[in-house]
Amino acid sequence: MSLPKIAVVGRQNVGKSTLVNRLFGHRAAIAHGMPGVTRDRIQLNTTWRGRSFGLVDTAGYLHGARGVEALAGQQAQRAIDEADVILLVVDARTGITEEDAQLARRLRKAPVPLLLIANKADEAADLAEVARFDRLGLGEPMGVSALHGNGTGDLLDRVVELLPEGAEPAEDLEEPRFAIVGRPNVGKSSLFNRLLGEERSVVSETAGTTRDSVDSMVTWPDLGQVRFVDTAGMRRGQSVRGVEYYSFLRASEAIDRAHVAVLVIDASAGFTAEDKRIARRVMEAGRAFLVAANKWDLVEEKDRTFKRLGPEIVPFANASAIRTSATRGQGIHRLPPLLIDLHRRWSARTPTARVNQIIQQAQRERPTPRAAGNLHYAAQVATGPPTFVIFGGAHEPEATYQRYLENRLRRELALSGVPVRLRFRARKPGGDRGR
Repeated sequence: MSLPKIAVVGRQNVGKSTLVNRLFGHRAAIAHGMPGVTRDRIQLNTTWRGRSFGLVDTAGYLHGARGVEALAGQQAQRAIDEADVILLVVDARTGITEEDAQLARRLRKAPVPLLLIANKADEAADLAEVARFDRLGLGEPMGVSALHGNGTGDLLDRVVELLPEGAEPAEDLEEPRFAIVGRPNVGKSSLFNRLLGEERSVVSETAGTTRDSVDSMVTWPDLGQVRFVDTAGMRRGQSVRGVEYYSFLRASEAIDRAHVAVLVIDASAGFTAEDKRIARRVMEAGRAFLVAANKWDLVEEKDRTFKRLGPEIVPFANASAIRTSATRGQGIHRLPPLLIDLHRRWSARTPTARVNQIIQQAQRERPTPRAAGNLHYAAQVATGPPTFVIFGGAHEPEATYQRYLENRLRRELALSGVPVRLRFRARKPGGDRGR
């Protein structure tokens, strides 16, 4: 199964390539002020909120195009025909042009969701002009600034909402990918060097596959080849500036690219509010999760500190914590097998019969709320993270009951440290009567 495709279309010089680069998170598509620079379809695969998709940059629409421009237009049309979601980009400052109107008329009949994006809304005055694009008849326009990033997070959220339901294409799980994340100065680099320096047989430095950071390929004896995704220290986004801001973005992207994240904390400081923010980011991305309480050799009252840590990380997929001292090498030998096991469980698939057995037993022990009704059938539809669809009931159960089912699946399937995603499909009113 191929990735869902998002076609980014529009007339020339409305900022399509700049928008694709912004959504992708790195300058990959060529963006230039001269019209017509993009001619081929360029697909850049990315991930947002745990969903993966391809951004397809296209040539600018030009009415009456000939020669190379006409061929480029054919490529753009193919991107539209193959798309799961279409983004029509217009220029908020220029207003509606004839070419915008012609392209809008063609796209009204598109069988897939379409979003109208008013780009170059860089200032408050530009946002005031966005509403006039309502006249194109394609729904409410979204004002964004691809140059500055304004509104692009909301746009990505909306794109993810429109992606087709069902099992997503499996990632290449043959090569486990790990990210070491955490606040600055908690010992990530020391831990990273220990893992690469003591357990390795082969290490090679290669350019990142989808970003400009550097990844490290490692072959662990008896465990095989793995990839470590490079990260920088993460602090709260609002408190970082300049170069540090881009380090924050790269670290956040590294979480999306990884399969398993090791959250390194300073054991002497405990599980801080900043650590919890990073843990939530890992959960949102759907990545498996392990806490390394580093600098353990500096902690006084060690047993009491570790006992306090356990309950604090329970809300984060009931993850495990291990004690490490990167400077002394303590506890490091435990990490490789734990990480490989986490990756195995994160990418595992459970037979449907077993899933149904767990859900039905859970209902017998704690029935669903009367208003929601009984749940009839369940199946795992995706891995990495494990995703289950549960059918039945008049409507989706309340949040507390959903957490009960999630925790039950996690316990029965040994998914501690692994996010579990549930999707509910309520029965339609009247069922299948009359068919």
